[in-house]
Amino acid sequence: MTTTVRAPELPTAVRDVVDGLAALPGVRSVRIAGSRARGRPTGPDSDWDVLVYADGVPPRAQLRRLAGAGPGDPFDVETANGGHPFEETEFSVPASPRIDVCLRPLAHLTQERARAARGAFALYAYPKTAGGVPSYLLLAEAALSAPVAGDVEAPGCPGVLVDAAVPWWRGRASCALLLALDHLRAGERVGALEHVLAAAASVAHARLIGRGDWYPITKRFLDEAAALPPPARERLAGLSPAGLTEAEVRGLAGDLGVEVEDGLDWLARGEHLGPGGAGGG
Repeated sequence: MTTTVRAPELPTAVRDVVDGLAALPGVRSVRIAGSRARGRPTGPDSDWDVLVYADGVPPRAQLRRLAGAGPGDPFDVETANGGHPFEETEFSVPASPRIDVCLRPLAHLTQERARAARGAFALYAYPKTAGGVPSYLLLAEAALSAPVAGDVEAPGCPGVLVDAAVPWWRGRASCALLLALDHLRAGERVGALEHVLAAAASVAHARLIGRGDWYPITKRFLDEAAALPPPARERLAGLSPAGLTEAEVRGLAGDLGVEVEDGLDWLARGEHLGPGGAGGG
């Protein structure tokens, strides 16, 4: 199943970058991602996010020519997370609005597709989110972007993945609230609040993947429709370390629809290692 996201009209500067990327060796697909692909740019000056899938990183000299940059330039080509599923080679083109380019190895997308088809995933640290991201967001990223040159298969969300992910996230939320209570009893209110917020993010992941649709990680992640029950959002907005109590934590558990004590079973099953206790397969 291929993506059905429709590409927006591209300004000349963006089209030139897209055409240049598509002509590079090993590039299989060039896509528009982010708020522009979703049709909800934050404003007329919102950056253009260009996502590229390639068999390997094209020669840096060729990428630098597209960026108009040289070594040491603030817009120079950089590779992060080497060998990691979220490996990315990035650079920016100083047009107006700016054009941000992210190249991903196609092999990682293929591997994640196979893992999701087994109902498996892993949670990874990622600098753009405080609580980490599930590996299946690589698939969501592809499915929610619009091809403008070439294409790669962007699969639908497998039912087996939904069945595995929802209880895992809810168990993680229960465990986080259990740890919040432990921190409160130890007098560590800031640490308790950290776990409370982790619980909220986990429930948001469970509710969003539970729809059976892909969803993006954005700056508005917790503001996505139905990501959290309204009572939970209201309670979270009023929380502070100084005012956090066991009653508030248990009240939030009720708002989120999770049982705190279920966190013990989640830990006992080794689910903190990943669904099935195997680190995501």
